[in-house]
Amino acid sequence: MVLTRVKAILWLHTLRLWRYRWSFLNLVLAEAAWVFLFVLGALLFVPGEYLGLAVKSAFWTIVAWTIISQCSSLIGAWMNFFISIGMVEEHILRGISPFKVILGRVVTSFSVILVSLLFISAILNGVFKTNVWAINDPYLLTLSFIALALQGLAYGITIAAISVKTSIPHNMLEIVNFAVIGLLMIPLDRIPGLFAIPFLCVPYVASAHLAKIGASGAQPYMLLEALNISLLETLVMLTIAIYVIKKSEEWIKKNGVRAIGFF
Repeated sequence: MVLTRVKAILWLHTLRLWRYRWSFLNLVLAEAAWVFLFVLGALLFVPGEYLGLAVKSAFWTIVAWTIISQCSSLIGAWMNFFISIGMVEEHILRGISPFKVILGRVVTSFSVILVSLLFISAILNGVFKTNVWAINDPYLLTLSFIALALQGLAYGITIAAISVKTSIPHNMLEIVNFAVIGLLMIPLDRIPGLFAIPFLCVPYVASAHLAKIGASGAQPYMLLEALNISLLETLVMLTIAIYVIKKSEEWIKKNGVRAIGFF
């Protein structure tokens, strides 16, 4: 029964992705254009001899940001649509958590991430004559991206849970993501020693630091600390998401979606 429900949820989102394939391609192109302009701006003042390294570092930082952004926004934003078509109550009446359906949006999120980054990397490799896929430590890079994806999913599902009882737009709830992108670009070794640990404790920063080490072969500065903080942050964010989901489902069953009151 559980496997059948999982297959049904994944098929729902895969079918929807195909039906909205032109919107999907538009989203990919818009994401690629935005990222390419951002990378060009970041590289304007880089000396020529460091351009290859800077392109690679900027690309993998953008990869980290894209994972965070897509996992949180495409999932968190979809709850308002799900509520508006009356499907939350329908799924609860049939014993299926609406949040499990929302998590099926990973099909869309990962599709956008994969196609966008393949397109962007092809452009960067062609324009700057470099190879952004020449990575130093694929295992560390994979571990960091798993952590980033789990953190993004946890944040996205938390936004979705909050949306159940509020009418606050999701882009207001995820404003912290826009504040984080600037921090991801800052090299950790430029942070004074006293502030390095607090800096790593900012959500996503420790995992993004691991991605930079794994991708470019940068000096493994504070590697162990970043690993521990990344793991702890992931567990904390997942725990918060599970708690908020539980409270939201209790709230829906008692008061309906967007009822007046507090969790």
